[in-house]
Amino acid sequence: MLIDRKKEEFLRECVETIVHAPLNIEEKRQSLLRAEIFAGLVFDKPVIEQIFREVEKMLNIEESAGYRRIFEKGMEKGMEKGRQETLRESVLKLLHKKFKKIPRPYVDKIKSLDEYALGLILDNIFEINTLSDLEEYL
Repeated sequence: MLIDRKKEEFLRECVETIVHAPLNIEEKRQSLLRAEIFAGLVFDKPVIEQIFREVEKMLNIEESAGYRRIFEKGMEKGMEKGRQETLRESVLKLLHKKFKKIPRPYVDKIKSLDEYALGLILDNIFEINTLSDLEEYL
């Protein structure tokens, strides 16, 4: 616990050094963002939030270009994952409607398909009349 406390104190000192450094606001934002990213390699989320929360508000770090870039990438990944999950659910729902029961191995394979393969199944759902037809897409 003493080691953890010393690491936290060191991180706090780093943050304070950045805040009081003779840098313009954008440079401080960028430096804090980098420090927070690197802190994520060592510290758990609650520690990082506790140490950076106040400073983020004070410097309005959300306005930094780096933060916006990371946020946008996260949003894109989340949307992509959501799109893929929606496709997967749609494929499984339609196949369950069509075949009533789908063997577990087929369901597992469908769950592992990428967005392109799931789209192919949806595009060809009316041509898939048997489980062996479905195998062509798995």
